[in-house]
Amino acid sequence: MSRHGVLVARLVAGFLALFMAAYFATDNFGGGSVRRLDNPFLVPDLLIVVLLGSSAALPRRIAAPALIFSLAWSAAVWATSLAHWLVDGEVGRGLGHLALVLPAVLAAAAAAASTRREPAGL
Repeated sequence: MSRHGVLVARLVAGFLALFMAAYFATDNFGGGSVRRLDNPFLVPDLLIVVLLGSSAALPRRIAAPALIFSLAWSAAVWATSLAHWLVDGEVGRGLGHLALVLPAVLAAAAAAASTRREPAGL
């Protein structure tokens, strides 16, 4: 698995970036709250699109650390949003975030596993 960890992370990051870009493009159908300037998640959500999209396109040598960072950033933002919905009592809206958090965490772990090196001489 470790040989393909960066590829898996690239694919997941690319999919999640496209999902978030589509979310921004189509949110007017859901009330348009995501693009309002008073939305505290506006900048973090935009950074998710930029970080995931750009790290997925980097050369392999530097892709792994960039993917680990961007996937972890994304999982943290989505987990915070999940907690926000749970505190507001909207459990149904919040639990949908698990479908974003889990692949991000697993893909970051796959990228991290691909960077593991054995000590010299063993």
